[in-house]
Amino acid sequence: MLKVILSGLCVLAAAAPLAAAVSPASIAGRWQGKSWAQQEQEGALTLDIVRCGEGWCGITVAADNSCGATALKIGAGKTEPDSDYIVFEGSLQLAPKTEPYVVQVSIFEPDADEGPGKPLKLQITGDTGGQFRAYRRSFPYEAQLVRLQDALCHAPQTVSSLR
Repeated sequence: MLKVILSGLCVLAAAAPLAAAVSPASIAGRWQGKSWAQQEQEGALTLDIVRCGEGWCGITVAADNSCGATALKIGAGKTEPDSDYIVFEGSLQLAPKTEPYVVQVSIFEPDADEGPGKPLKLQITGDTGGQFRAYRRSFPYEAQLVRLQDALCHAPQTVSSLR
């Protein structure tokens, strides 16, 4: 009887569709969303995140879908132990000649209660200053983005992910 139950469980496990696991490469693509400060304003932040150097770069995308400057530069990413998300660290500079935010970027799978087919989520949390401090009480920059499609912009050849 035990063999029948175990073989039945094996058949069910083999027949069940595998969930798409989030990996560091899942960050590649076009992401769009609003920052906490933009909630009342029109327009959203759109980034094409592509491989550059050993890490990733986020190129700004204008409303007319033209590619802009490299605003986000993050490392290769790492999976957090005992969790279901990936963390990247780096910098975000949205305007020239401004101090960049030191950021932590995380990718999340959609919540189970949102239903199937929902896009991945990306959260950018940052602060000005030399080092990201995860246990701050507040962050000057926080944005939630969703993946729209594959990236269309390309990182300039001279851009390194962590410079």
